[in-house]
Amino acid sequence: MVIFLNIQVFIIKGIGTINSNTDRVLKKHHIGGLPLIKKICDRMDLSKVLARHVPSHGNDKVNIIDTLILLIYNLTLGKNPLYELSEWVESLDLRAIGHSLDMSKLFSDDRFGRSLDRVYKVDRATLTTDIVTTFSNAFAVKFERIHNDSTSVKAYGRYPEKTSTGLKLNNGFSKDHRPDLKQLVYCLSISADGAVPIHHKVYSGNRTDDTTHIETWNTLYKLRMSSDFLYVADSKLCTDKQLHYIDRNKGRAVTIIPKTWSEVSEFKDLLKKTKKTKIEIWRRRKPNSTNKNEYFSVFNGDYYTKTRGYRIHWIYSSEKRIRDHESRQERLKKAESAFMELNTRLNTRNLKKEDNIRAAVDKILLKHKVTNFFHIDIGTVAGSERIKIGRGRPNKNSKYKTINTIIHTLSWRRNIDELKNEAKIDGIFPLLSTDKELTSKEVLQAYKFQPRLEKRFTQFKSIHNAAPMLFKNVTRIEANMFLFFISLAVQALLEREVRNKMKKFGDEDLLIYPEARTSVHPTTNKILNNFEQISTYSIIENGNTIEEFKDELTDTQKTILNYLDISEEEYWGR
Repeated sequence: MVIFLNIQVFIIKGIGTINSNTDRVLKKHHIGGLPLIKKICDRMDLSKVLARHVPSHGNDKVNIIDTLILLIYNLTLGKNPLYELSEWVESLDLRAIGHSLDMSKLFSDDRFGRSLDRVYKVDRATLTTDIVTTFSNAFAVKFERIHNDSTSVKAYGRYPEKTSTGLKLNNGFSKDHRPDLKQLVYCLSISADGAVPIHHKVYSGNRTDDTTHIETWNTLYKLRMSSDFLYVADSKLCTDKQLHYIDRNKGRAVTIIPKTWSEVSEFKDLLKKTKKTKIEIWRRRKPNSTNKNEYFSVFNGDYYTKTRGYRIHWIYSSEKRIRDHESRQERLKKAESAFMELNTRLNTRNLKKEDNIRAAVDKILLKHKVTNFFHIDIGTVAGSERIKIGRGRPNKNSKYKTINTIIHTLSWRRNIDELKNEAKIDGIFPLLSTDKELTSKEVLQAYKFQPRLEKRFTQFKSIHNAAPMLFKNVTRIEANMFLFFISLAVQALLEREVRNKMKKFGDEDLLIYPEARTSVHPTTNKILNNFEQISTYSIIENGNTIEEFKDELTDTQKTILNYLDISEEEYWGR
C-alpha cells in the first residue's frame, strides 16, 4: 500500500514532520508470518532439496528455487491466484526472507506459472521422498503410526486433457457435495507425531478410495524402508484384498468395519436379544468441551472376522450413544413430517391407488432410514358421489348417476418394540486390527486420531484455498497439488514445533485469540494471523529512502519467536 502525503504537516510515530514542499511517499512493506515459515523451510533444508531435483536455467533472472520457495510461502499463508502473485510480492518486505526490496519487480505471474511447468516435469515421487526424509531427520518426526484418507478437490470450467501420469478431472463422488463439478481426488498420509503430512497422491476424479490403499502402503513401505508401522484408515480399507496384502507383507492395519459386513449385523442382532458385559478402557475430555468427559468401553469376549480371522474390537462410546439417539429422533420427526405432507396429497393424481401410496411411503422410510420403526396402515373408505348427466343447469327433468368411489387413508405409529431394540445398540462400532497383539485401547486411540487428518483437509480447502482450482491446464494443477503438499508439511511442522515448545516450557496456553483469549493447542493459522499486521515502513523522497521504521512486536509474538528460535533481528531480516 502506498500513501501519498498531500497535507502540510504529517506526524508519524515520532519520526518528525513531513512538509508538502517536497515529494515524499510513505510505503508499507508487509512481513507478517513470513519469517516463521522461512525458519521452518530452512530447517527442512527445502531450498537445497529442491535444487537437487529441479534444474535451473542459465538465463534465469531469478533462481527457480527462489520462485518455488516464494510460491510455497504464499500457499502456506493462503493461496492467491497466479495473476495476483506479483502484486502480493510487491507488498512484501523481501528482506525478511533473504532478498532485497528491488527484487520484487522480477517475480511476475508468468514466472510463477513457468515454475509450475518445471515442477511438473521432475520426478516428484523421488523428490517427495527426499523432502520427507530430510525434514523427518531434522525435526525427529516419528513414523510409528501413519493415517491415510482422501478428499475431493472441485474445479470450475472445462479440462478435456489429461496429464502424462493419467490424471484427469472427472465427475465422481464429491465430498464437497457438488456432483455437478469435475474434481480430483487428493490422497494424503500423515504421521501420528504432530499430524505431519508425509505422502500424497493425486488421482482422477472418479477414483474410489477402496482402490488406493495398496499403492499408498507400498509407497510408505519404501519411504520407511520397513513394514513396522501401523497403517490406519477408514472403512474403504476394509476389503479382503487390501487387508490381506498388508498382512501378507508383514504390515499392520487398523480400520472400522462397514455396516455391510455380516459380522456387524450378527453382533447387533445378538446384542438386541441378550445383554453383554463391557469394560471401560478409556476416558477423555469430550472434543470442544471444557467440562464434559467421554468414555469408551469394550465388550467382553473374543471376536474375529470370518475371513482371515482378524481381531474385531466392539467399542461402546458414551457420546456416540447420545448422537445415535438424537440422530434417530431427528429422522423419525422428518419421516412423520413427510407422512403428513403425503396425507394432504392422497387420492389425487398418481396417489389414487394403494400400490402407488405404498411406494411413496416406502420411499420416505428408505430416505430417512427408518424402515423398521413405523407401523403403516393404508385404509380404504367406500363412498359414493351423485353426478348429473349431461350439460346445463339442474332442473326437474335432469338425470343423475351414482359413482362409487374408494378413498384411501394413511395412518402411522411408531414401532415401540423395534425402537427399544435399536436403542440397545446405540453407541457401538467395530474396529478391526490385523495385529492381534494390540489392545482394544491401543486400537481405539489409533483410530480416534483419524479426525486430525480431517482437520488437515479442512485447512487444505478453507485456509490454503486449494478449491476451487483456478488454472487453465491440468499439468499446472498437478504441480500445484504437489506444492500444496509441501505447504501442508510446513504448516504442520510449525504447529508441532510451537506445541512441543509450549509443553517443554510448561506453558499451558498462548494468548493468540482476539480479546486476549488463550489457546491451549494453537494452530498454524492462528499463529500466523497473530503476525498479520506486522510491517515495516519507508519514507521515500525523490526515489531515495530517507527514513525507515517498523511496528513493535507484542509479548505474545516474542514468545512465539522464542519457541521457533527466531531472534528479533532475524525476524526483521537485519
